[in-house]
Amino acid sequence: MAVILQEQEARREVLSGSTGGGGFQVLTDLTSASDVDQVHFVDQSDVVDSVWLQAWNSSGAAVTLSIVLNPSDDTDTAEMALVTISVNVPANDEVWILQGNAFRFRAGNTSSITAYCATGDVGKITLTGYVVRAKGALLY
Repeated sequence: MAVILQEQEARREVLSGSTGGGGFQVLTDLTSASDVDQVHFVDQSDVVDSVWLQAWNSSGAAVTLSIVLNPSDDTDTAEMALVTISVNVPANDEVWILQGNAFRFRAGNTSSITAYCATGDVGKITLTGYVVRAKGALLY
């Protein structure tokens, strides 16, 4: 049974794109606007999620990872490009992509974080991380 988060309370939780808090691979290449991996989404009002996201590159060459931060229209690749950050993940190394960046449910719209990489790099990046979810109408 899920425990209800109380006003002004914070709790560490798993990324919603994760199964049980484990790492998951980036398996999409943005061949269409819907071809992205869901990393995390916020769909509750009065909460702020501080997201910590780490990427591990298992290949022997650097990989460019693209993270889409809350697109206003997730069916339009041009709209998605406006809110996409690209990060170079070194060969056989890891990098923190997000370090406590805050996302919240706004005006009935979810906040989402998705990821993709180039076709030849699909399956080379594993994402791990966690969320610190805080409840309170006065936060941020």
